[in-house]
Amino acid sequence: MNGFSILICILLAFQLNAQRFEGYLALGSNITEANLTQSGNRQVGTRIGFNVGPGVSALLSRRWEVNLEMLYSQNANYVKIVEPPPIALNRLRLHFIGAPLTIGYRFNIEKDRKENFYKRRISAGIAYARLFGHAVLGIDGSDMTDAIRFNQENAFLFTIAATSFFRKSLAVNGKGTLTTFGEWTVALRLLYYI
Repeated sequence: MNGFSILICILLAFQLNAQRFEGYLALGSNITEANLTQSGNRQVGTRIGFNVGPGVSALLSRRWEVNLEMLYSQNANYVKIVEPPPIALNRLRLHFIGAPLTIGYRFNIEKDRKENFYKRRISAGIAYARLFGHAVLGIDGSDMTDAIRFNQENAFLFTIAATSFFRKSLAVNGKGTLTTFGEWTVALRLLYYI
């Protein structure tokens, strides 16, 4: 059973007891520190990429929730290059599909015309990410995509996030992700609740 199947099973177990569900769309960008080879040589500086996808919150109680997202992340730093390439890299573009599963806590209640809602949320959990594509250009403009090998295609991550609502259907979310080998990615996203 792969990691994604395990995440789905955990979410389904939570959903059986959930009182209500909220769906949302996430759209934003992520910033990643320099990609390093396994030997520690710096290859590409800090990069910016897209972070987009749908998510669902299963409300376990008035304040506790469990969240699952299916995200496309670009240029995140969840893998390492196995060997340093023969020439310096000019561009490295990575494409990941990720499934973060988090437990969240809601606070700072706000009175709406129809009902009350919580303006602030914090969450933490784990994520599974899979590399499904990449493109690499050398400093001389040569295409090195086929020459670069990565140490893995799958990664398990630790994630923590904070969300602040402007109104009931629109929020800003800041999320930090840490790999098991110590690399980080930070995302800033808008969340639109459906």
